[in-house]
Amino acid sequence: MSDSHPPSLHSLTVASFWIEYLLDAALHSGVDLSDALVRLGVSEAELESPRARVPLKVENRLFELALEGSGDPLFGLHMGECIRPRFMGELGYASMSSATLRDAIELMIPFARVTTEFADLRFEWHDNELWLILDTPFEDLPTSPHRVDAFYAGAVVFGRWILGAELNPMAVHFRHPPHGDSGEYQRLFGCPVSFSQPCNALVIDEALLDLPLRDADPEVNRIARSRMQRAVTQYRARDNLLEQVRLEIQQRLVDGVPQLEPIAERLGVKPWTLRRRLRAEQADFSTLLEEERRRLACDWLLHSNRSVNQIALDLGYSEQSAFNRAFKRWFGVTPVSYRDSGGH
Repeated sequence: MSDSHPPSLHSLTVASFWIEYLLDAALHSGVDLSDALVRLGVSEAELESPRARVPLKVENRLFELALEGSGDPLFGLHMGECIRPRFMGELGYASMSSATLRDAIELMIPFARVTTEFADLRFEWHDNELWLILDTPFEDLPTSPHRVDAFYAGAVVFGRWILGAELNPMAVHFRHPPHGDSGEYQRLFGCPVSFSQPCNALVIDEALLDLPLRDADPEVNRIARSRMQRAVTQYRARDNLLEQVRLEIQQRLVDGVPQLEPIAERLGVKPWTLRRRLRAEQADFSTLLEEERRRLACDWLLHSNRSVNQIALDLGYSEQSAFNRAFKRWFGVTPVSYRDSGGH
């Protein structure tokens, strides 16, 4: 939705893989933005770094140049058709190896902000319809409609690819008017497309959500989800002490029970300073450790084929019985019951 005081383009960022996506789409439209990238101060090293962030102001200028150079009023829509897993960061392989479309979409929600701070993705249920809604404070920016087009076109094209079937959404709603032939939207989405609507929304029939994905692979998904979750935590941790500690806990769990002292050293502070700063945030290390164990336990029970005993060991418990007791304290059921009930 529009905001009377939108954030500045200077203060927001996008991921390096989103810039690669934009550059590739521009090249497909006959526009080479390599020189512009250099003039705008973005190096090859930055683009190749999966953790690099590029100012939204720079991305916006590249978008303007792509629109001008291509002469394509539907550049964003056609950009969406160029989607590939490598342009989605850690989300790409985590989603394509998921068991169902529902699992893939659940990963998309928290990762959208990592991709670009231009907009926020949320969902709403309307009867048996899932609405994926994209909100941005930059509705009046000339490039804004093209980003929205690219997001929804990319989501549908990628969704069809991972399903291995030419299935269509129920409807697509755009806040903006069509910027070219509206029939081109119909061709791509294969469903009713409405413009000048109250919100941007991709509407999906609930019946599609539990369809199996073509490349579902539990072991690949376990690794890819873990990498994606670390990327989300790392993004949130940039100016957030609690998220920085959570990220360190995540990375150290595989080697045993994380300890505060080495994490304090990694963050460049004394242990007592870290304890004091955590107290100031109304938190403590043991609580953060338990929260991270609880979150990972739920995720691994529902989205991996690891045994309960292996999960217990991976979470740093000396034996399964200790994990069972902790899990029952958290949720009132055993890990096996939780897995059998699908988390309900």
